[in-house]
Amino acid sequence: MQSVPMGRRQALAGLTGALLAGGTAQAATPTRGGTLNVGLDNDAKTYDPIFSVQFTERHVLYLVFDTLVRYGPDFSIRPELATSWETLSDGKCIVFTLQEDVTFQDGTKFDAAAVKWNIDQRMDKTVNSPQRQLLEPIVASVDVIDPLHVAFNLIAPSPVLFSLLGERPGFMVSPAAWKQRGPEFASQPVGTGAFVLKQWTRGSQVVLERNPTYWQAGLPYLDRIVVHDLAGSVIGVQRLLTGEVDYVGELTPTDIRPIESRAGITLKPIKVGRWYFSQWHVDSAPFDNAKLRQAFAHAIDRDRLNEITMRGQGSVSDGPTPKGLWWYDPTVKSAPYDPAHAKALLAEAGYPNGFEYELSTPQVTVFQQINQLLQEQLGAVGIKLRLQPVASSEWYARVVAGTTNLTPTRWTQRADPDGLLYILFHSKGFANTMKYKNDRVDSLLDQARTIYDVPTRQRLYGEAQRLIVSDLPMVPLIFGAEYAALRATVGGFEWIPDEIPRFRELWKTVG
Repeated sequence: MQSVPMGRRQALAGLTGALLAGGTAQAATPTRGGTLNVGLDNDAKTYDPIFSVQFTERHVLYLVFDTLVRYGPDFSIRPELATSWETLSDGKCIVFTLQEDVTFQDGTKFDAAAVKWNIDQRMDKTVNSPQRQLLEPIVASVDVIDPLHVAFNLIAPSPVLFSLLGERPGFMVSPAAWKQRGPEFASQPVGTGAFVLKQWTRGSQVVLERNPTYWQAGLPYLDRIVVHDLAGSVIGVQRLLTGEVDYVGELTPTDIRPIESRAGITLKPIKVGRWYFSQWHVDSAPFDNAKLRQAFAHAIDRDRLNEITMRGQGSVSDGPTPKGLWWYDPTVKSAPYDPAHAKALLAEAGYPNGFEYELSTPQVTVFQQINQLLQEQLGAVGIKLRLQPVASSEWYARVVAGTTNLTPTRWTQRADPDGLLYILFHSKGFANTMKYKNDRVDSLLDQARTIYDVPTRQRLYGEAQRLIVSDLPMVPLIFGAEYAALRATVGGFEWIPDEIPRFRELWKTVG
């Protein structure tokens, strides 16, 4: 067994290799006690990480569970339940050394056998975890060396593994509690995390209390966290102003107007904006028609979308990756705004008298704004869109089920490009709801996930993104500008570029 050389460790760990703009954690002395009230538009379906899919579920999962590794504010990979790691067999085996004396919230021991059980469960076809599609192409098996050392045997060298172990596949579940509670584990989860989930009232709130036996010395500072379900950012801002909540997230530049200069409230801008795009089913009519897709793309004024929805604070998207991440490629260019060309393409697509379709409109403010602008811009070239309102709690489930076709959507970046590009655009990607398949793209993504050399990966991902943007399984729109708003009595907040707020290390002062 040998230590990972620094160059390879950086590639293996999926480091960005780039500085990301943004503030640092609040420099203050933490205080103990108190309740943090969090306001979220919460569409959680389960708090069992083995089956988790919804974005907002991870807000609570990061409180109840720890991961094997954690992300830094620059997407660096840092120790958590694993204190260190080493490689052997030319990169095809990674051995993790685990924290000592860690117990799950049910009193059972966290050790290498628990790690093996967690990964085996996710890879077991009969369990049907959505994470199997992430792990199966990478992990051949997991072996227990001794209680504090566990080996991941890989199908091929993989720079992707570490980024996976910092999110859903890396949340360590209590095997005993999972077996004992069965389906009830979804609402009564047990991890090693800083907070214990005490009550989940669906559609209302989640109550979490500090774990008195938490293994990280001094944490958590708070006694309790209550996550309140809020129906939209407007209500969230109102409750922040009245003091009912201490934190509201997912605020656009328009949302923050009432609180931009308000005393007692702190705004925290994100570092890397969510990627917004409009998608469809590219494998069937009408959007299997390349000319029709091109007509849509040329009809959209993305600069205006940015100006209206983000007050110009976002940026136009030419592809999946924003500037500042090492896999960004400036040669990736989307279709320019050209209404005349869009009209010509619409006629070439077989619709000289125009085209009508239904546009799914989730009840999320920014999506509603985007869809109204798309309706206006596309209507100007003869594409008439009928807006179909969909409850935000049901919208993504419909996208996954395929019952929603034309719709806007958004994704946050991952610590490794594979984490987004593979799941969205590989034909086997579990989030490929566009039904997109390009054999060359599959090949490029398959190659890139088995190579440690960053320049080689950059080249492969660049070619893949150029093909994706040319094929138009989606139309890139913008990278958003977004804020969290906190009462000034809350300390310790820092963004991670995946845009999932981590509340574990926050505290409240008297104010």
